[in-house]
Amino acid sequence: MIYQIDTNVIIRFLVGDHPEHLEIASEIFLKIEQGEYKVEILESVLMEVLFVLTKFYKLPKKDVINDLKKIIALQGIVGDKILLIETLTVVASKNIDFVDALICAKSHLYGYGKLSFDKDVTRKC
Repeated sequence: MIYQIDTNVIIRFLVGDHPEHLEIASEIFLKIEQGEYKVEILESVLMEVLFVLTKFYKLPKKDVINDLKKIIALQGIVGDKILLIETLTVVASKNIDFVDALICAKSHLYGYGKLSFDKDVTRKC
């Protein structure tokens, strides 16, 4: 079975501000790391985690992106890991928002075209 992980599990694991949830999230991530759980991180979940950690918790974007890349690299994470990591790389290197970075990453990795009025998409990609 492949599980889909929710934003709050990732946030509790990274922030550790709720002891009971941290303990459960840590167990989940240990099972993911060991490949016991197969887990997909949806693009929307990744975007929400990045937003909440940088805007609400005020954590440095660079640190959050590095932590998220480490999570994506875990053995039990399935799906398009390359796309997720490339999207985070574009967010960091081009200083654009997640959705624009996702468009850039898909364009770069898969040769997709881009239709946008957004200057970040048309210029920075």
